[in-house]
Amino acid sequence: MTAAKKDGSWQMCVVPLDEANVISDPSWWNPMGMKASRSFKMTFVKAHITKINLLGSAGDYYLQPSFSSGAVRFAAVQLGAAEQLLDETRNYLKALNRIQDPFQNMRLGQMAIEVESGNLWLNAAATRMDHYMQKPTIKEGEHFIIYANMMRTAIEQICTEVINLCQKCVGARGLNKPYHFGRIIRDLSTYLRQPAPDAVLADVGKCLLHSNISSGKIWDLSFNKTKS
Repeated sequence: MTAAKKDGSWQMCVVPLDEANVISDPSWWNPMGMKASRSFKMTFVKAHITKINLLGSAGDYYLQPSFSSGAVRFAAVQLGAAEQLLDETRNYLKALNRIQDPFQNMRLGQMAIEVESGNLWLNAAATRMDHYMQKPTIKEGEHFIIYANMMRTAIEQICTEVINLCQKCVGARGLNKPYHFGRIIRDLSTYLRQPAPDAVLADVGKCLLHSNISSGKIWDLSFNKTKS
């Protein structure tokens, strides 16, 4: 867990639960979606943390680009739900024999484009993560964070559009039981609410405004490699 020190910094540590008095409170976690998940407010009463239980140094939890690059992880989960919606929508339309409806075909085609676009974003972000790990400089780290910010923003927009298209495809009937579109949509809508979406998008624009590289080459790894 992380804990605030007296100087205001954050320290990662391991709490010896067999030695601490812990009070758990599940009542605060009552989200719109993700009902199957469990989250607890934990209160550690006079828990003494010895030096051997400290992980790293104070502030390590927020070190970049490791902290912001976690967006690659949660974006992959989000896109996985969008892919599930695409598969479930296709199965739903097949079961109702609506495969000849041109409007349903168009919506399904757009959903396929959105999901594949998300996969391209994730693969590109993974490539840039590998590139940074091979060359972990400050400049490469900053470049990777900006790309991760673009990727997480794109995935959020993609998932939102997939939800919208799915709802149009299945209508009110599909949003009722025994179908579980409603549950998937609620879960995904809840998980899409990750912190600071506007700030990370603003950082992308700020990066572009302070760069003299053309927009066609600024994200080109081979071009940037020759310039570094």
